[in-house]
Amino acid sequence: MSYVTYFASAIGAFFNNERRAALLVALLVCVPKLSWGQTAVAQSTGSLTEALKRAQAGTELHIFYVHGMGIEPPNRNAGTQDFETSEEFRTGFCKLAYCTSTPVGRNYATVDLFKPNSLPTLEYLGDTVWRSPEDWKAAAPFVAHYNLDFYDGPMKGTRIYLHEIDWWPLVLSAKCRLIIATDAGLVDRDHKHTAICLASSPPDKDGRYESYPWITEADIKKRPPWPKGAAFNRWLKHDIMDWGFADALLAVGPLHKYLVEGIRELVLDSYKPTDNQEFIIVSHSLGSYLMFSALDLQNDTEAKLTAQTGQPTATSEPQSGLPAETIQDWRVRFDDVLSKTSHAYFMANQLSLLELANLDDTKGGNLAAHLNVWGIHRPSAQIVAFSDPDDLLTWKVPCAKANSVSVTNFPVKNVTRWFWLFAMPNTAHTTYDKNKHVLRAMLPKSNAPPIPAGNGTNPIVPTCQ
Repeated sequence: MSYVTYFASAIGAFFNNERRAALLVALLVCVPKLSWGQTAVAQSTGSLTEALKRAQAGTELHIFYVHGMGIEPPNRNAGTQDFETSEEFRTGFCKLAYCTSTPVGRNYATVDLFKPNSLPTLEYLGDTVWRSPEDWKAAAPFVAHYNLDFYDGPMKGTRIYLHEIDWWPLVLSAKCRLIIATDAGLVDRDHKHTAICLASSPPDKDGRYESYPWITEADIKKRPPWPKGAAFNRWLKHDIMDWGFADALLAVGPLHKYLVEGIRELVLDSYKPTDNQEFIIVSHSLGSYLMFSALDLQNDTEAKLTAQTGQPTATSEPQSGLPAETIQDWRVRFDDVLSKTSHAYFMANQLSLLELANLDDTKGGNLAAHLNVWGIHRPSAQIVAFSDPDDLLTWKVPCAKANSVSVTNFPVKNVTRWFWLFAMPNTAHTTYDKNKHVLRAMLPKSNAPPIPAGNGTNPIVPTCQ
């Protein structure tokens, strides 16, 4: 948050000089395309080439796609909650790999915490987050399944499976009712996100909603006579803080256990144990933190057993209402998933930021502990992390310690940079999925020359420091 404040202050200080402001405006109008351009990344590290060869030879290859914070619908779905979170990734991936993407259904979290008739009692400043069983049913996370069928190239005739894990329904009530609706009285009305929160569609035959009206016009707090903030500052507040960063704060608070258990249920709904399987994780920003928190059931098992036996341990409190036997069964199945997970691709990440909420590693709840478990089960596991230096909400992934998980950090460029001075921070954070260099690093064309790293004079070196 201090960086965002600094960022805004720096821009304000620059524009206080009228000559500089006038010069910049003139240059932006006259030369809008001048930028550093996209930075290429090397193809050799962390490529899916070998995994795809195994799929061609008969291995059942699955991709778990986990979205990040502050997602928004594609332009054609503006004003709805039809986010299609993996669409850009599937489109870019299939363009390179010569495949088609076919939806094959959804599964919703429905057990334990997500029983339709249950209702959590979480409150925010005295306001109830979910107010009815219907609210809670609409908040259930879901997984959307896709078949990716290769129609040309060396993979022709092969199918792989993509499972899009959508946890966004869990955060909409808090964001829409308690942030978006109320901030209109301070900043101004956030028309884009208010439209998403107001969106409504009839329930399907199972009582599930594609768009659920979390607020009404009456909920939106009208702006009293109040000085209107500068346009750029209002945009930063709406897009980065209210709609994006709010997700991160929810994920490290009491909502964390709901997010993690929802992801666990969705992974199990997508997993049918066989010997001939391989899993890939593609995750964006906050999704990486949540996914690896979900895949490690070590602490949940010990904490739940402690609660039932009364024997003290140093683990955290139980994170689930499931019986200890069920958690133990889940742990066996998740250990199998981890042993078959070869790659994880992080497109921006908040690990370094979010771990500030978990400095006490004696409870084993930090991400380093979760990655240790993965490294034990999969000695050749690889993390490939892509970060745009102009992305305000990404940090490098620290090297994994005390295990064999390999971490490679790649710098990329997602957005035009104006004269080394300014780049749109939201675009820098949200366009990894369609950055051709990111996709080519994952899925290089077998008949294409390698993409050079860097600009020829200052080559980019993948780092793990």
